Amino acid sequence: MPKSGLLVTGDGLNVNLLLQTVSEASLVQDEHIAKTQTDSKPAEKICVTPIHLRPDLLIPCADLVNAEWQRSQAARVHSLQKSCPDFPIHLVLLLQVPGQVERLLGHARLSRVIGHSGSLFVESVVVSKAERGKGYGRTLMEDTERYAKSRGFKRLCLTTHDKQHFYTHLGYKLSTPVQSAGAMASFVPMEMLLRFSTVPNRVPTLQKQRDTEVEKGMIPCPPPPPLTSAIPPPPPPLSFNPPPLGVSPVVQSLTETPYRDAKGVSIFWMHKDL
Repeated sequence: MPKSGLLVTGDGLNVNLLLQTVSEASLVQDEHIAKTQTDSKPAEKICVTPIHLRPDLLIPCADLVNAEWQRSQAARVHSLQKSCPDFPIHLVLLLQVPGQVERLLGHARLSRVIGHSGSLFVESVVVSKAERGKGYGRTLMEDTERYAKSRGFKRLCLTTHDKQHFYTHLGYKLSTPVQSAGAMASFVPMEMLLRFSTVPNRVPTLQKQRDTEVEKGMIPCPPPPPLTSAIPPPPPPLSFNPPPLGVSPVVQSLTETPYRDAKGVSIFWMHKDL
């Protein structure tokens, strides 16, 4: 009778079966060791949280943002301290591993959009220089979107000078400018900001209302302007230069934009429906 792992034939001992058995046993042992090592690895957790819930991160976050947009640390901390549930909100992206020091990965700020109650404006999106190239930019935006959606908002708006292709891959589309409440919302009611932003549009309506009241005799008709002896000069001739034939107006694309920032630099407006 053959012993375990051996096959006796008429020609003698066949070692092929023995080698195969040993190889399979080694493979099973290696798989067990690899699984044990994987199971023992601490689970990583990446999350975003408002910085007003983590005041211990004010200075590290100020340094992170200042590494991209230089400003005094005191001024940056003061800006971060304005984060509150009623906006603006500063979000920080954190990597938490049991038994290791928590790592600050990124930052984004959310503020309300004036005149659009379901929209938020996201800005100051930055990932730590030491953590770039690892996909944390996408993670920061996706977690920011989830946070905004959990608060009941339906759209995120943003601007960028040169990252329009990155945001396009995340589902953002070219858009038109909106007005962000920014830090003003922390000490000016949204109703007043909305009034300020719509005052120019009410001028024709108010003039029309006044004309109607004059016609109905509700208010006295204003006196005509006094006559002057001087004859006003004729208006200057109107000049109009039509665009050359074959030249199309500038259209907004991922490489061209008609919009400029306060410094005159090209800027792309984008939005995404959540």
